[in-house]
Amino acid sequence: MSDEIASSQLLNSAIKSIDRARALSHQLLTFSKGGEPVKKPGKLFPFIEEIVKFSLSGSNIQPVFNIPDDIQICEFDKNQLSQVIENIIINAQQAMPLGGEIVISAQNITLNENRILQKTYNKDFVKISIKDSGIGIPADIISSIFDPFFTTKEKGHGLGLATSYSIVKKHGGVITVDSEMGKGTTFHIYLPATRNNVYNVQEEQKSDYYKGEGRILIMDDEDILRDVLKSILNSLGYEVIVTENGEQAIKAFKEEKNSNKPIIAMIFDLTVHGAMGGKDAIAEIRKIDENIPVFVASGYASDPIIANPQKYGFTDSIGKPFSIKELKELLKKHFLIADNK
Repeated sequence: MSDEIASSQLLNSAIKSIDRARALSHQLLTFSKGGEPVKKPGKLFPFIEEIVKFSLSGSNIQPVFNIPDDIQICEFDKNQLSQVIENIIINAQQAMPLGGEIVISAQNITLNENRILQKTYNKDFVKISIKDSGIGIPADIISSIFDPFFTTKEKGHGLGLATSYSIVKKHGGVITVDSEMGKGTTFHIYLPATRNNVYNVQEEQKSDYYKGEGRILIMDDEDILRDVLKSILNSLGYEVIVTENGEQAIKAFKEEKNSNKPIIAMIFDLTVHGAMGGKDAIAEIRKIDENIPVFVASGYASDPIIANPQKYGFTDSIGKPFSIKELKELLKKHFLIADNK
């Protein structure tokens, strides 16, 4: 293996570690403030497979996947769903000190196949089952495992499964558990399938080469974030106008609106220290132009503006920190980027 390949693999592992750390840092905030999921249509697998493998890396437990090819598309928040899977895997690991296997399976089900879901309005669900071969959960406490701050662990905080329950519920789903002492525990996660036609599985197989055109205005109070975002957009073919706060962004937009190269989109930071942020800025922008795409970016995933950007005047939202791929997907979704074919 060459040094270049080895470095690339280490970098990829580091990026995934950062992503997992970001997701875990939102866990307490998600539970305490009831953060709404930022749901987007996508494939649950191999996404869940990657989370499981990462969570079990370095352990004496092997994952086994039984996943059919026809699993339906769901709308879900990647950061929040990763918390759910990680919490369940952590509990399974702790129940299997001698190692063994964790079996992850999935299937499409309909409403009339499971009475647990009869109070929901969705007909089609994806059922994800995570089965360990650990010590099991005693019958007298199994009904309490999703309660906040309930734990049998000496150093446990009792928020993991409570957070998982809250997240799945906010996704319109259900999480249940079956267990038998000495034989193991199985968690079942039911997520509503979607008929959203915006997501096309074939899109994932398209070329990763893109070309954009036009001018985009960005507003962020952090120098390094402005520089990085400008560099990314430049690499995608866009000209970029940089501003530090909402007042500057509004002024620049007014000045450029009637130019020969008008601004085609804007990306606003939600919160700016000591000055106007995205929430107030978008209100002024919409008085000038109701249709221009304006995206809100923030690291506060639980903020209602990130979960429901259209309600507050934005076109869409993106969570910080975001990858180049996520930015490309956002721009492509709103027809600001095209395949270079």
